[in-house]
Amino acid sequence: MLSGLLGSLVGFGGSVVPAITDYFGKKQDQKFELSKMEKRAELMQAGYTQELEMFERQASDKEHERLIQHDISINQGTGIIAGLQKSVRPVITYSFFALFATVEVTLLMEAIKMEMPLNEALAVLWDDDTKAIWAAIVSFWFGSRAIEKSRSRLSK
Repeated sequence: MLSGLLGSLVGFGGSVVPAITDYFGKKQDQKFELSKMEKRAELMQAGYTQELEMFERQASDKEHERLIQHDISINQGTGIIAGLQKSVRPVITYSFFALFATVEVTLLMEAIKMEMPLNEALAVLWDDDTKAIWAAIVSFWFGSRAIEKSRSRLSK
């Protein structure tokens, strides 16, 4: 009984620690954002809105340019090491997709073997968690450009 109580207390304490660290992290982030907003307000009062927008766009462009330069430097390399550098992301992506497809097809075959109707089997296999994982993967690979385009449209 004592070990169960102790286990419960340790489990509760372990779940509270991230909340406490998140609280202090958010407090620091909010403090930084507040000082940033105050500085922006000062600049806007002084009439520096155009320069502020220009610097924000330049920072975004420089970050994008650094990423492009990094990819270009990887693609310009030759030899075995450069080939390995070029293949890391695609190999990992294809491997995980193959694993995902294998698991899903195997589960579908087992469900059909157990004489489960196809529509029920598909509903079980393509559940909310699977949809969320799929959406996260597609968003990761294709969403950044769409988000940037929507942000640029909203800022205009």
